[in-house]
Amino acid sequence: MRIFLASTFSGMDKETRKKFIQEGSPKYILETFFNGEKVCKNALNDVNRENFLLDSGAFSYMSGAKCTKEDLMKYANSYADFISKNNVKYYFELDVDTIFGIEFVEKIRRDLEMKTGRKCIPVWHKGRGIEYFKWMCDNYSYIAIGGLVFHVKKSEYPLIKKMVDYARSKNVKVHGLGFTKTNELDKYRFYSVDSASWTKAGALGQQRHDFNGRKIVTRKLDNKGKKILLSKLICHNGVEWCKYQRYMDRKGF
Repeated sequence: MRIFLASTFSGMDKETRKKFIQEGSPKYILETFFNGEKVCKNALNDVNRENFLLDSGAFSYMSGAKCTKEDLMKYANSYADFISKNNVKYYFELDVDTIFGIEFVEKIRRDLEMKTGRKCIPVWHKGRGIEYFKWMCDNYSYIAIGGLVFHVKKSEYPLIKKMVDYARSKNVKVHGLGFTKTNELDKYRFYSVDSASWTKAGALGQQRHDFNGRKIVTRKLDNKGKKILLSKLICHNGVEWCKYQRYMDRKGF
């Protein structure tokens, strides 16, 4: 299973991030286009194109101010230009159907694929229904399931497992967006997942992550009143997640 590290430019200064790249040697990285072309290009250069995922960042883009369909189409055009210019192999669609409807998402998807000359990774959400998921499996070799962090209830996880198994029976790869519950990952047969918890845990919770040979173990730091160097902590967490990447990689698809 491929564990993609997201937000690799978050919380670390330039020198500390350089140390993270050198010591951790991350194999899989996901970056969002909303963070800018320079950040995305640097992240792409940290790994080879086969091991890079580009997220559209459409929701982040829309959250900053009132966004119209025309605004989003301009954003999608810039997204397509970056993908083509930098030969990005794997990129997610703009899954904004909860706001603008599935027909609009499908139009942007068609435009993206026409302009880039390659298929995107469509993202299934509950509102699309199971039949749409089956359609995705019939028409794409790499798909994603979204909403696993905030919108899918734990009671629905058995259904997610069945969906992943169904896709596998069709020889379709499934990415679990934001799904890195390391205690439970072995129960699911995702081809890939991504996580930013290693950096968020350090920056917001002052939590240290360590790889124990099978999973990530989390503990809150008690620095006894001393200031915690967050950049250093995030770097440590990232290096440990790189170990976890390699461990899960060996377990296969």
